[in-house]
Amino acid sequence: MKKALIIIGFLLVAVSLMAAEEKEITFVYDSKGRRDPFLPLVSSEGYLINAEPYSDASEVKVEGIIYDPRGNSFAIINTQVVRIGEKVGAFEVLKIEKDKVTLLKDTEKFEIYLKEGR
Repeated sequence: MKKALIIIGFLLVAVSLMAAEEKEITFVYDSKGRRDPFLPLVSSEGYLINAEPYSDASEVKVEGIIYDPRGNSFAIINTQVVRIGEKVGAFEVLKIEKDKVTLLKDTEKFEIYLKEGR
């Protein structure tokens, strides 16, 4: 009887292992707008790879603004909550107003408006 239970247990384990091998497990990393830590920073030739997300102003979306006239305003840009002086990708937040955010990239300023109905 003991041998029969051991054989049945062995068969159950073997069947479950075979079933697990048939399933292909795929993992997809969602970086949520931040740099993917699994991607290299340097190419195989030794050049730096541009790791900054949102390097183009057309990729930046102002999704919400919490405006404080005293200067403690917040903005939600590409799902990231930021204040004045913080960075979103390659852009620095210069100014947060009621309906727009002013960003700086290198020496160029961009005004991104909050869209109505959001």
